[in-house]
Amino acid sequence: MASGDKCLNITTLEAKDVRWPTSLGAHGSDAMHTDPDYSCVYVTVRTSEGTYGNGLTFTLGRGTDIVLLAVKSLKKFVENRTTASIYGNFAKFWREITSESQLRWIGPEKGVTHLAVAAIVNALWDLWGKIRAVPVWRLLTEMEPEELISTIDFRYITDAITPQEAVGILREGKTGQRARIDELVANGY
Repeated sequence: MASGDKCLNITTLEAKDVRWPTSLGAHGSDAMHTDPDYSCVYVTVRTSEGTYGNGLTFTLGRGTDIVLLAVKSLKKFVENRTTASIYGNFAKFWREITSESQLRWIGPEKGVTHLAVAAIVNALWDLWGKIRAVPVWRLLTEMEPEELISTIDFRYITDAITPQEAVGILREGKTGQRARIDELVANGY
């Protein structure tokens, strides 16, 4: 979290089960998923100052209620915290929310638990972008390499790349970054 960021108090995490009856017309079906009802758990993280972030995780219908319960089980990691306590070490926050001593038994970083964490983390990224008054893609591009790397839990990937190596790659990538951003703004992606 950059020193200029506002430190906000997170008050609530709301989660909703949203579904579309796509199975009625077999929309999005395939050989394995013959009757999907496109669905999501939609999460809103609210602050006492009125700023909020939204995130979701996608499912195919049945099971969305299970993901919703998992999100609700993880609320305690977000509510009544400050944004500084999360964004100041996002990798640590990731490890906290994915390694809860009892919930990790049913899926540390996989399955239902991972889908629930995804919805929450997506909402937190959206909130962070709103705090800085930029879309998330710009939030990421404006971060210094060290700040961006601080958002990643390298626990399972240091055999392939270390945080220091990743910072080096990002530093090299700064060359031409302005032109790439201008291209994106001018022409989209």
